[in-house]
Amino acid sequence: ASQAHELSTLVPIIHGAQQLVLVGDHCQLPPTISCDAAKQDGLDVSLYDRLVQCGVPSFILDTQYRMHPKIAEFASDAFYGGKVKNGVEAWSRPPPRGIDWPVEGTGVMFINLVGSQEHSDGVSKSNEREADLVSRLVQDVLDAGELTIDDIGIISPYSAQVR
Repeated sequence: ASQAHELSTLVPIIHGAQQLVLVGDHCQLPPTISCDAAKQDGLDVSLYDRLVQCGVPSFILDTQYRMHPKIAEFASDAFYGGKVKNGVEAWSRPPPRGIDWPVEGTGVMFINLVGSQEHSDGVSKSNEREADLVSRLVQDVLDAGELTIDDIGIISPYSAQVR
């Protein structure tokens, strides 16, 4: 419900819904609205987010089980005021071998690619140097022999970057 724009969530309401349950995370991805006029008129907000902004109480699932605690710590602090707890211990999410991690044991690093250029492809974006670096890091992990290609997932919010 947090990615559905307000107008689309109103359809079941006006057709006589007896109950309304909205499930989502208003701190994550907003609705995708490609019309600038609609954005200017405030239609780029989900009904879920609008209700939260108006003070309607929401319930947060406050324990995460998927990612390394150091990665989760950033998201918890940046988006949730430090309220999200970890349901896993750091030792259960060891960083993969094959990469020279800047902080031993964390499996987290930020890389600034100086001179890297982003290109637009319609509404999407791509960056060839970033893609090359990710490919090289994945190959280093595979060469270390601990993981196989089936163990690795790469996520990009841009379809052009995936191509």
